[in-house]
Amino acid sequence: MEIKHPEPFIVKLLKSNFIWPILAFILLGVFLLTTIRVQRISGEEVGLILNKFTGDVEVVNMQGTRIYNAIMNEFYVLDKTLQTMEMSADGKRGNRKAKDDLKVKDLDGNNIYVELKVQYRMLPEKIKEVLETSGYLDYDNIDLYKKKWVRGYVRSICRDYLGQLKTEEFYESAHRTEKINLAKQEINKRLAPFGIYVDSVVMFRKPTFHPSYQDIINRKEKADQDIKTQMALAKAATEKRETLITKESNLKTVELERHNGKLEEEILAAKASAEKLIKSADAYYDRITIGAEAQLYKADKQATGILELKKAEAEGIEALKKALEGEGGLNMVKMEYAKKLRGMKIEGMPYTIKSHKELLQLSEDGAAAHKKTKGDK
Repeated sequence: MEIKHPEPFIVKLLKSNFIWPILAFILLGVFLLTTIRVQRISGEEVGLILNKFTGDVEVVNMQGTRIYNAIMNEFYVLDKTLQTMEMSADGKRGNRKAKDDLKVKDLDGNNIYVELKVQYRMLPEKIKEVLETSGYLDYDNIDLYKKKWVRGYVRSICRDYLGQLKTEEFYESAHRTEKINLAKQEINKRLAPFGIYVDSVVMFRKPTFHPSYQDIINRKEKADQDIKTQMALAKAATEKRETLITKESNLKTVELERHNGKLEEEILAAKASAEKLIKSADAYYDRITIGAEAQLYKADKQATGILELKKAEAEGIEALKKALEGEGGLNMVKMEYAKKLRGMKIEGMPYTIKSHKELLQLSEDGAAAHKKTKGDK
């Protein structure tokens, strides 16, 4: 009789209908874990996705997270911030832990040492050129473009341009700045194919000359400083003088304006007084003239009236004379006599010697005689 041994668990598991889907799922998970990558890009970085099969590239110049297939793609991330490189005589300050200032031989053959500070950056839109020409990272995990091109080109080109100056010209900052600016333009032309741009190149310290010439420069600087001090004092004295002149001129102007204002007031007052006197004189003249004319007119009218009255009286007398010369005269006498008799009271007792009454009669002869007697008196 054959003894049956139990089948191993693994054999049973392999014969199971559920094992193959589970294995497939596990393999899929392993595949995904080994091929899918997640890359984070900050605002100070730029990314490039390279397709290994087609060679296509995609520039990612936006902050965020990207998921990519590591089998098909390669993801590169570079720093795009402004970089600073210093070449200094002080090993504790520069990018290199040793004396790193730039040695320049001027036209006079003297050795001059300058310290440079360079600010540069990678152009994000040219990340492909940067990777093609510089590579990606070095052994210290630092972007290769930061080491490979900028230092060499800056030192070489700045040495060439600054070497065109004489020692005396080197002392003047304006000449040095002019040559540094020209060197910067040349540097950017040379670095353009590598996707790198230099923003500034400056000499952050004064250049160092040969000790013998440095002594001359120090004395010249002291003399220049003394001249500047004296010029500053002279300028201050000139400004003070101009200030005093301006102040006195302003006081003079104010006093003159005040005096002119006072004169204007006096002139206006005199004009007003004169106008007042003229108006008063005109009013007096008008009053006297009009009054005299009125008096003259009144006297003329009075004289005319008197003349007319006298003429009328004369004419009346003449008419009376003519009237008295005729019957009118006798009538006038009768009238006057009647006026006299009108106020007289005659008393008496009538009597008669005759046997009949008689009325009182006045004869004209008697009236004429009475008139004549009165005239004689």
